[in-house]
Amino acid sequence: MSTKRRDLHRARVRRDRIRREKHGQHAHESSGPPAPVVEHPFAAERALYEIQALLDGQEFESLDEANARLADLTSGGRLSERANSWKQDDPKWRAQQLAYDAMEAGDLVEALRLSNAAFKLDPDCTDAQRLMVSVMPMSLENRLLLMREVVEKAERSLGESFFAGRTGHFWSDVTTRPYMRAKQHLSELLTQAGRLQEAIAVCERMLELNPGDNQAMRYPLIGLYLAVGRPESANRVLSRHPDQERILGTFAWARVFERWLSGKLDEAQAALFRARGVNPYAERYLSGKRPLPEEPPAYFRPGEDTDAQVCASNLAVACKSHPEFREWLRGQR
Repeated sequence: MSTKRRDLHRARVRRDRIRREKHGQHAHESSGPPAPVVEHPFAAERALYEIQALLDGQEFESLDEANARLADLTSGGRLSERANSWKQDDPKWRAQQLAYDAMEAGDLVEALRLSNAAFKLDPDCTDAQRLMVSVMPMSLENRLLLMREVVEKAERSLGESFFAGRTGHFWSDVTTRPYMRAKQHLSELLTQAGRLQEAIAVCERMLELNPGDNQAMRYPLIGLYLAVGRPESANRVLSRHPDQERILGTFAWARVFERWLSGKLDEAQAALFRARGVNPYAERYLSGKRPLPEEPPAYFRPGEDTDAQVCASNLAVACKSHPEFREWLRGQR
């Protein structure tokens, strides 16, 4: 690949990173018509951040009193105005608002400008640091090193007592979300670098912090388990969500892979028959007959080609580690 083409490719990858930031890092499931692009995808999180800021330090004698205060804060469309007025002298607050603007920016230059402005206000702003590491041109090795530093810095900022008191309930506290986004990006970089055991540890820790899995980490984790030859671990994740195996391509085709890797070829063939019924399009990507599009889908619908692309992306690391699975799959009729 020529230097010019390589630079264009890297720019496109960084552009796609911005695009994924605006859509929450992963394709979202849609059972109806394709969802429109959300102009301000962090609007709901901003609102939670503003509410939490305005309620911080207040004590209520009853739930009714707290609900009444919350209703007052959200009435009349004045929530942002009140929060910004209350927090206008707080550099950390202003930095996070700029970081949200950066994550919603339409191009790399604007995203970097806003991230840099946020970082100058608050050098501990995790979203700003993460986004700068995400989109600036650098080697994978340097990106991984810097992203690990972002995560470790955020952990020190939050503190051990914070983790002790909130483990199992992360993400519901909006202040944890920048850290969890950085943690997710770290797992992606580790996977890209082939450091799969470390990526697994990151994903497992994220699920420990947030069992509700708002970031959908269970899907890439299954692919990682299969890649390193741990079908029993993949089976544990699959078995926790039996309904998804009947609906989503990732789970249905991961079951095929898990049975094959376990040496249960008859059961793998039976799972293959079921997976073809759940999503018939995934097989052409998993078998290598068709390459994945350069850009991931922003949304997917179960049973359709967008679901197949998400499935193949989640299981790509397993297919790369076990090329013989592709050979087996191509031989099935």
